[in-house]
Amino acid sequence: MSFLRPALVALSALVLIGLPACSREAEPAAPVSPEAAAAAAKAEADAAVAAALAEAKASRGAGEPAVWVLRDADTTLYIMGTVHLLRPEVAWRSDEIDAALAAADTLVLEADTTSPAAGPAMMRFVREEGLFSDGGQLTNLLDPTEMVELQDALDYVGLPLGSVQPMRPWFAAVNLSVMQMTKDGFDPNAGVEQVLVAEAVRDGKALAYLETVDDQLGRLAGLPDSVQVDFLMTSVESIDESAVMLDAMVDEWIDGDVTGLGLLLANPAMIGSDEIYDALLKSRNEIWAPKIAAMLDTPGTRLIAVGAGHLAGDDSVIAMLRQQGLEVTGP
Repeated sequence: MSFLRPALVALSALVLIGLPACSREAEPAAPVSPEAAAAAAKAEADAAVAAALAEAKASRGAGEPAVWVLRDADTTLYIMGTVHLLRPEVAWRSDEIDAALAAADTLVLEADTTSPAAGPAMMRFVREEGLFSDGGQLTNLLDPTEMVELQDALDYVGLPLGSVQPMRPWFAAVNLSVMQMTKDGFDPNAGVEQVLVAEAVRDGKALAYLETVDDQLGRLAGLPDSVQVDFLMTSVESIDESAVMLDAMVDEWIDGDVTGLGLLLANPAMIGSDEIYDALLKSRNEIWAPKIAAMLDTPGTRLIAVGAGHLAGDDSVIAMLRQQGLEVTGP
């Protein structure tokens, strides 16, 4: 399982990388073949993607990734969105980002995925929560239509069914999605955090985190099997269109179009279900916002860099900070 590490590095931005493109609808009452049901699901996903993209592209940003600022007399907090996997040729740096990184004494990230302790912690969690411990198999949780759709997705990324059979649905979804992204030219080594961490370490800056690996992954691992299967299938149904969606999201991010990102990301219908939306975005934002506000109590300058999906829409970290009465400058 050589793809475990990039999968977990990318997990917190699953919403941002084109995973679910539409809500799953109820199965039709009349009997249909698995193949026909899969084709119908794909047609729905295609239509949802097209509508979301058209609406997002109609909005405009400032022409560079958004940066917000929250400060008091002795503390400055810069907040920026990131994309965890990018095409290597994408240019995203701006003078504002460079100035924020240069001024910061601490870089604050979602979770530790780079220290010597991070790898063993991830592997332990995957062993305990990502794999069946009772000899179960993934396909035991799927109906015939879902099995057809899963096999099509596996064929697309070039994985044999046996490679995902020991995985619980949430972990299979993560791995399939990252395999799709890397197949289509996105690279975790080109991700924004990788660049920022390398420069921060080089310059002797401190690193801090908003949550642990267990916090991050546990929200998905703790979901009921039925919800995990929905998460897997929303990932599967649009896997061959995901690169188009991710390219569009990256364009919106680079343009600083927070409204466009919100249309694509900050919506339970786009994520696939209220439970997944809450696990990936809303519940985490509700925990992060007071932690970020509390940083004002400690003098210094920090650059907070989290997945861009957490900073768009009505349930964003930015919206929650403003609801606390804090003055956050930026879009």
